Amino acid sequence: MDVKYNLSVQEKFFLYLETVNLIRVVMNMKITINDIAEMAGVSISTVSRVLNNSKPVKEEVRKRVIEAIKQTNYRHSALASDVNKSESCLIGVIIPLYIHTVLDEFIIGIKNVANFYGYDVLITQTDGTIESELQHLQLFRKLQIHGIIFTGTPIHKKHVDMIESTPCIAIGQISSLPSIPSVHVDNIMAAYEAVTSLIHKGHRNIAMIRGTGISAVGEERFIGYRQALKDAGITMRKDWVAESGFSVEEGMSAMDSIAAAGSLPTAVFCSTDLMALGAMNYLLDNGLRIPEDVSVFGFDGTYMSTIVRPRLSTVEYSDTEIGMTAARNLFKMIKGATDIPQHTNVTHYVAIRDSTH
Repeated sequence: MDVKYNLSVQEKFFLYLETVNLIRVVMNMKITINDIAEMAGVSISTVSRVLNNSKPVKEEVRKRVIEAIKQTNYRHSALASDVNKSESCLIGVIIPLYIHTVLDEFIIGIKNVANFYGYDVLITQTDGTIESELQHLQLFRKLQIHGIIFTGTPIHKKHVDMIESTPCIAIGQISSLPSIPSVHVDNIMAAYEAVTSLIHKGHRNIAMIRGTGISAVGEERFIGYRQALKDAGITMRKDWVAESGFSVEEGMSAMDSIAAAGSLPTAVFCSTDLMALGAMNYLLDNGLRIPEDVSVFGFDGTYMSTIVRPRLSTVEYSDTEIGMTAARNLFKMIKGATDIPQHTNVTHYVAIRDSTH
């Protein structure tokens, strides 16, 4: 009896990869970058772009290349021989897929230092979940990279188990693990100072648009906001605290939910500048003046905060400095240094502009 198998294109691709890999294992053949390109149906230069994140690649193509690497156990030692290097010099960076955020500047700082030390940088973008992060850490293990800079969910035992003895620095959180130092801005103090500046201007009705979850943007900046109100003897209104994603549109939606509470606050503190821009758009679209009716305060000191009108008051710090500091600490760890600070804060300051009074 004939049996017909209706396989999808993706299933056929994975079956092809597994078959090729099995043949090469049996024949003890070395996987090369040319093989990865052939298996994924792309050029060698495309594979290189995926590995080094040097130029944009379509997501569907990137997934095929990554899957080919995973299925064939293609290792960085092979990559090193392909590019005629006597020793592989590669660090991996894991970041969530958020565009037009401070992560862009983090990467610039990391690459500047990596180039100085003669290292290439492999950047992988996750969907912000632990499961996705673990998949990328598994890829790093297969590539035998020398170090990891991690920007993502709070460090979990699952992360530690996957990282093992590879030097790792966390960005965007305070790590309590001695084996994984961290670098970021002092989110609690910076948020506290921003809200206190509004209180000093006479505001008593202050709302907040906070990031979701227990991330630094979601939790630490909220802690600073709450503490500033408490120290000033101001009771926090729960209906004036709205969670938001990282887009302008989500910031608008969060401001809408605050306005739906019945009475408007005189000021709103936002976990990021993009959230603040969303709040400003909502207020202006509804005929309200900034800052005469509602003052708006952001966080991150992005370029957009300087060109929007009215110019956005915000917490400024150097994203590039965070990336450079993390990279320098990582290379010290790679070289065997044991005196790395458990956590390093970069300098921040409160920039008062036209969106608050």
